[in-house]
Amino acid sequence: MKIKIIYLLGILLIAFAFLNYNNAISFTDGAPSGCSGSPKDGSNCSTNCHNTALKKAEQGWIKTNIPEKGYIADSSYIITVTATGSEVSAKFGFEFSPQFITGKVAGKIIITNANETKLVGGGKYITQKAAGVVGKVSKEWTFKWIAPVKGSGKITFYSAFIVGGKPENSITSSLEINESI
Repeated sequence: MKIKIIYLLGILLIAFAFLNYNNAISFTDGAPSGCSGSPKDGSNCSTNCHNTALKKAEQGWIKTNIPEKGYIADSSYIITVTATGSEVSAKFGFEFSPQFITGKVAGKIIITNANETKLVGGGKYITQKAAGVVGKVSKEWTFKWIAPVKGSGKITFYSAFIVGGKPENSITSSLEINESI
């Protein structure tokens, strides 16, 4: 009887570990396509990927060197996205996408740190690699963006973040950018 109980407990422990394996790895090597927080992405990565509720939307987590008057067509700009947590936060993740109101990609993302970031979704999104998740309290990623052709109009940068710790938090940020006239 004791052997059957031990055997059953072993099976239950293995089943529990297997069911929680996906949450344990939590897409360390990058988010799947469509998890930028854009309303056109159609994916809720806070619940689909990380089993956590969306904490809130934050402003200021996406910074650029785009002038206040707007982007100039075909020009290159620096984008920095920063996730900020608390003193217990040590792992971070993100996905970013520049989009028109239709959800179509706006411009082109250029990798500047291939060790920590990669493109997914045919270049519509940039996300972290496993080497780019560790930080202390916060983590930032920088890359380039080439603006779309003249006459493209307003675009929105979308980014979703995961801030590790107890509990893990899912946060979004967006930034609207006008075209310079």
